[in-house]
Amino acid sequence: MQRTRYPERRRTTRLPLQIPLTVRCRLPEGETIDLKASTYIVSADGALLIMDTPLFSGQLVKVINEHTANSIDCVVTSLREKQERRFVGVAFTTPSADFWHIVFPRSGTRQAIRSSQTGALMPPGIRSDNTQLF
Repeated sequence: MQRTRYPERRRTTRLPLQIPLTVRCRLPEGETIDLKASTYIVSADGALLIMDTPLFSGQLVKVINEHTANSIDCVVTSLREKQERRFVGVAFTTPSADFWHIVFPRSGTRQAIRSSQTGALMPPGIRSDNTQLF
């Protein structure tokens, strides 16, 4: 039986990256508070955050990148706890491909490899002896 590869369903690639953040949110009483967080995974459309304080799905928050002091409005899309960590998924309310200041590879692209002889990055599918794998 031949296995087929399923196409990438995500809009953009996700990358593991740890960036310190401040998450500004409004309490039900109307008070605004700042919470400390850090990214676990980032994408051009949002991030998965690690936080100590619980939020709720659909909540509007402002995420502030502590390295650049840039901020962006987000909506909480998912909540989960795993191994005593609280993960909060957020999506940007307006697209901002440059918020994290990194270039994301196109969705579904394969990772480049390093040549064992020279250490240079090579496109996937090329071996270090210059023969094609496919």
